[in-house]
Amino acid sequence: MAKDRKTELPKGIREALSAVASGKPLFGRRDGGSERPSDSLLAIDSVRARTLAAAMQILAEKGVAALSLRAIADSAGIGLASIYHYFANKEELLLHLALSGFQDLQREIAHFRTLPEHAPPMRAAARAFFSFVLAHPALATLMFDEHLMAQHAALREAELATIAAYRASMAEDDRLPPEHQENAAHAIWAMGRGIAAITASYPPGEIPLERIEKLMAGAAFLIDRGA
Repeated sequence: MAKDRKTELPKGIREALSAVASGKPLFGRRDGGSERPSDSLLAIDSVRARTLAAAMQILAEKGVAALSLRAIADSAGIGLASIYHYFANKEELLLHLALSGFQDLQREIAHFRTLPEHAPPMRAAARAFFSFVLAHPALATLMFDEHLMAQHAALREAELATIAAYRASMAEDDRLPPEHQENAAHAIWAMGRGIAAITASYPPGEIPLERIEKLMAGAAFLIDRGA
C-alpha cells in the first residue's frame, strides 16, 4: 500500500506551519543574531532603513491596511517629513517593501538549494517559496498585488527574476524533462501565488491550519511525484 504522504509534510513546511500557528516569523538571521524584517534593508541609510523596517513590522503584525505613513513614522520614532524625504507617497514605500520581499525570496531559494534534506533542487526551491509565503502572508500578498504589478515595471521584473531563480533549480533536477521545465516553473509559481492569496484572505493569526496543511500536503505530493 502506498504511504500516506499527507502526514509527512517536509521539514521546511512544518516549520512554516509552526510559525503561522505561533505568530513568529520563520526566517531570521542565520548568524544567530536578532530577527530582521529584511536583509536587503541593512545596506541603506539609517532613517530610510528605520522607515522600511517599521513598515515591514506593521505589515507583518497588522496587515497592509494599517500601513499609514503616520503609523510608520510613530513606530520608527522619526518625523513624517523624514519619510517624505525618501518616499514620495505611500505607494512608493509599499513598492520598496515588495521589491525587498522578492530579494529575500531569491535568497531563500538559493539557501534551500544548499540543504541536502530538501533535495532534489526542484523540491528545495518549491519548499523555499511555499515556506516564505506561509511565514510572510501579508508581505507575499503585497509582492503580488495586482495594482502595484500593473503600475510598476520594476516589480514585474523582480518577480520574473525570482521565477528565473526558481527555473534554475528545475534545470538541475533530472526528474523533469528540459522541454517541460519552464512551463512547470510557471505553473508551480502560480500555485504559490494562489496559496499566498488564500493565506492573506484571513486576518493575521486566524488562518485555519487544517486548510493550509491540506494545501501544502497536496503541493508536496504534486512536486514529489517524480521522486
